[in-house]
Amino acid sequence: MIRAAASTQTSILISMNTYPVDKLAKDWFRRCRESQRVHYEYGSALERRHLRLGLPAIGLSTIVGTAVFSSWESASKHGWLRIAFGLLSMLAAATAAFQTFLNLSDRAAKHKAAGASYGTIRRELELLKTLPPETEKEMRQRLEEIKRSMDELAASAPGIPSKFKQQIDDQLKSSTHDRIFKLEPQQKPEAEQRSST
Repeated sequence: MIRAAASTQTSILISMNTYPVDKLAKDWFRRCRESQRVHYEYGSALERRHLRLGLPAIGLSTIVGTAVFSSWESASKHGWLRIAFGLLSMLAAATAAFQTFLNLSDRAAKHKAAGASYGTIRRELELLKTLPPETEKEMRQRLEEIKRSMDELAASAPGIPSKFKQQIDDQLKSSTHDRIFKLEPQQKPEAEQRSST
C-alpha cells in the first residue's frame, strides 16, 4: 500500500514537473512558427517589390539606350524628343538607384534565412517533444540550447514592420495546428477585439 502511494505520488510529481516544460516548449514552438512564417512572407514581399522596381528599370534603360542610338539625328532636329529621351534616361537612373538603395534582394534573402533558422528551432522542439531526454538534467540542457539559439536568432534577425507581423500573427492564431504540438486558435482579449473593430 505504501509502495503504491509512493508510486502514485512520484507519477504526480513527474507530471507536474513536465507540465511547465511542455507549456514552455509549446509557447516557444508557437513563437518560432509565427516568426518563421513572418520572415518567409516578408522575404517574399520584398522579392516582389524587387521585381516591381527592377523590371521597369531594365525596360526604361533598354528603351532609352535603343532610342538614343536609333534616332539620334532626328532627336537633334526635334527638341522635344531630346527632352523625352533625357527624362526617360533620368527616370531609368532614378529607378535603378532607388532599387540599389533599398537593397531589396539582399533583405529578402536575410528574411528567408531567418525563417529557415526559426524552422530549424521549431523542428528541434518537435524532436524534443517526440523523443524527450531521460533525465531532468538532459532536458534542462536541451532547453537551454534551444533558448540560446532563439536568443541569438532574435538578436540577429532583420526587423519586420509591426503591421505586417500583426497580420501574419492574426492569421496563424486563428488557425489550428494539429501536429506534434497541437495549437488551437487563440481568441483576442475583449478589449483588443473592440479596438480592432
